[in-house]
Amino acid sequence: MLRQTKITAIATGLLTTAAFGGAHTWDVNEVFSNHDGTIQFVELREANGTPNEVNVGGRPVSSDSTGNQFTIASAVASPTTNKHLLFATAAFAALPGAPTPDQIIPAGLVPFFNINGDTVRYNPYDAFTFGAVPIDGVNSMNDGGIIAANSPTNYAGVTGSVDAGPPPVPGDFDGDGDVDADDFEHYADCLDGPDATPTPDLPDATDADCIQAFDQDDDNDVDLADFASFQAAFTG
Repeated sequence: MLRQTKITAIATGLLTTAAFGGAHTWDVNEVFSNHDGTIQFVELREANGTPNEVNVGGRPVSSDSTGNQFTIASAVASPTTNKHLLFATAAFAALPGAPTPDQIIPAGLVPFFNINGDTVRYNPYDAFTFGAVPIDGVNSMNDGGIIAANSPTNYAGVTGSVDAGPPPVPGDFDGDGDVDADDFEHYADCLDGPDATPTPDLPDATDADCIQAFDQDDDNDVDLADFASFQAAFTG
């Protein structure tokens, strides 16, 4: 009888552990955004090396600044030790190099967090407060305020990296986001007329650079036919 009682107690303890696994050792680990907030992810990480932090389902993830909040859809399978959960916008999920998110942030909550600074919470257990996040489409904000190349990881352990930077501005030779007098100097240097490979004299230019920046009609030269596009983009 005593043996049966012990067996019953042990079994009950095991079932209780399985049924009431924790959820409190997950931290907000990494946030990422592009320049307009349409491409974002929030990554949680099990930070205590605990294998049974499975009951994340029903827990809210929220932004103090925007007021946005979604609920984690379901529990996860054990072991949870040092694993990650990835929540992201649909636009992020569509990018090359993006691991499949564990959950898509609803379209009505995009941007999910404020790129100029915010507190993202995994309620009620953790909060990550940060200033302005990188918006170059490459770097992310990590726990502790560390800025580094984005490294989203999902629960399956798949890690990736994305480039969500804005497309190049036509005519922006120096890549500073505008088309100005510095770019015009290079345009004039690259201008060699129809059907001619550009032969720039400036030391920071090659024929390939000229074609990439100024050949707007894709005919492998830089001529007056390309000038209309350059003029339209010119901001002074």
